Amino acid sequence: MSKKLEIPKKYRFTKQRKAILEVLENANIPIHAEDIYLMLKEKGMDISLSTIYRNLDMLVKEGLVIKSYMMNEDKARFALPDKKNYLVCEKCGKIVIIDNCPFDKFKEELKEVHQFEITGHCIEVYGICPDCQKTNES
Repeated sequence: MSKKLEIPKKYRFTKQRKAILEVLENANIPIHAEDIYLMLKEKGMDISLSTIYRNLDMLVKEGLVIKSYMMNEDKARFALPDKKNYLVCEKCGKIVIIDNCPFDKFKEELKEVHQFEITGHCIEVYGICPDCQKTNES
């Protein structure tokens, strides 16, 4: 687990928290709590879904994890802050992480124009992926 994912000192560093963060660190896209649960169960960890939700709530509160809802989904997805900006295909649901965040330049403009202190953001852009575009053309 990387240094940036350390649990704040006011919380105990439990094996469950470490395991949840490791799953999120290895995930290529934002995932549901149930996905985390299944991955940890596959590894033989004895953990309940409610424990995962409780830990995710704390990690979100501390800014170590981002919680988001995708269009047409009723369940939250969770990701590390470096995976909070992504493209979503409206047809197949494919998710692509945006590494180069376009919001950083716009953030300064918002601050200057509206005197609004920006504390965070999450960009979710919807469209049609190249594979689905090809399928539509055939």
